[in-house]
Amino acid sequence: MLNTAQDIEASLRSVNDDIASALGDIAPEVFDFKKFPFSAIGKAARARFTLLASGALGAGRVRAEKAAAAAELTHTASLLHDDCLDTARYRRGLPTLYDQLGANSAILVGDLLIAIAFDRAGCAAPELQAELVYTVRRMTEGALIEENSRGKKISASEAERMISLKTGALFRWCALAACHVAGRPGLAETCARIGSETGSAFQVIDDVLDFEGDSGACGKETLKDIKEGKLTLPLILALNDGEAGPAAEEMLAAMKSGPDAGTGAALARLVIEGGFAGAARAAAVKRLNALSPLVDTLPNAEGAAALKDFLLALGGRKA
Repeated sequence: MLNTAQDIEASLRSVNDDIASALGDIAPEVFDFKKFPFSAIGKAARARFTLLASGALGAGRVRAEKAAAAAELTHTASLLHDDCLDTARYRRGLPTLYDQLGANSAILVGDLLIAIAFDRAGCAAPELQAELVYTVRRMTEGALIEENSRGKKISASEAERMISLKTGALFRWCALAACHVAGRPGLAETCARIGSETGSAFQVIDDVLDFEGDSGACGKETLKDIKEGKLTLPLILALNDGEAGPAAEEMLAAMKSGPDAGTGAALARLVIEGGFAGAARAAAVKRLNALSPLVDTLPNAEGAAALKDFLLALGGRKA
């Protein structure tokens, strides 16, 4: 059972080793992961969340680790595809596979990782495979909504729906997987809400960091969303503000004719100095704090406390 911080760190190492072993088993003629390395686990937020939720639920260690590996592989696959959509050159402190090899290889490696993720989910519990298939569908629907919304003014509620699908769905699966391997079906609804709300808040903080973060610390390019015409909550709040809205709309319209670093930087300053990035972060923190009573209902008090500490740290993260 996962009871201590040391248990979680040891399990994260096992998850990383499991993923490395799975990638190492791929024949080089299929894809040479040694020749074209990339980070397959990153900061491991989803794996850590899965393990912490498992600990709070009293789940066994081995199956929780398999679920955590499935979550990270699914997330990394989605990033490989996102990098192709966004022509991203830098991810997790390394050149993207898109940058190294082009879209074809990056997409196919992403597909390969998804297949391995389904296998790891089945190792945790056979029933989790079908739920992960449904989760990937929801993630893809969210990504398609985002793609269809590029450069368009959308409401905060529309953005909420998008992030609940694109990011909330996988965190929801992580929590439900922990619930399943712990044998706690009566807590499924509680776990689903904790996972979905955590994922949505995580994405809002990520969107804030696109404005406020340092590219070196974040491990990826910043101001990428603005350049790609993606409207995230900090920018949506600025656009819907009576005072700042007209200027924000004008700059956004200017960028539609072609990304401009100066205009993008000016728009970012407006979002930060106008307090809109701060307001988005505050909304995410409020959302995370509201989960505390639900986490307190989970059976392992020590594990629940560790999970709450994790949620608190998410709200304040700078990278």
